[in-house]
Amino acid sequence: MIVAYHLIVCLFLTLLQTTLFVGGGPACLYDLLAPFVVYLGIHHRPREAIPVLVFAGLAMDGISGGVFGVHLSAYLWMYMGVRRVTRYLHVGNVILLPLLVTFGVAFESLVAAFCAIVLASAAWPVESLFAVVSTQVLWGAATGPFLVLLFIRGQKVVGRARKSFVIEKKPLRTP
Repeated sequence: MIVAYHLIVCLFLTLLQTTLFVGGGPACLYDLLAPFVVYLGIHHRPREAIPVLVFAGLAMDGISGGVFGVHLSAYLWMYMGVRRVTRYLHVGNVILLPLLVTFGVAFESLVAAFCAIVLASAAWPVESLFAVVSTQVLWGAATGPFLVLLFIRGQKVVGRARKSFVIEKKPLRTP
């Protein structure tokens, strides 16, 4: 049930990003799935998170119109990096969550920007790259931790609903 919740959140974020927030341009909004990947890296084991990440990466690669495989590989590398960092640092630290989200957004923005630079037909000035990535990182640092807290709250609501459903159904199984 929790994997279904993650798939629904992933699909909602993908559709929200590719339909409603497209008009602002790349400088206004960062990839909304980056905080979701950080959340999965902190709170879920690989057997629960990897299928969701593969689905998220394939959905974003298919819908975004960019180079196929960029989002998928960025999400998997970001997940592995967050898992590695959380081995050595305390996950409940107040400063760690915004830093992880900020670094995740910066990593994903840099991967997408460098992919665009490599595949561009004309040379891009570095100043424009810096302006776009720094704006996305600032937006990610400001809003990303709140998204992660929203994901945690949603997971708790789904967990409580699942437990109440199992408790209601248990008396029916007694002979």
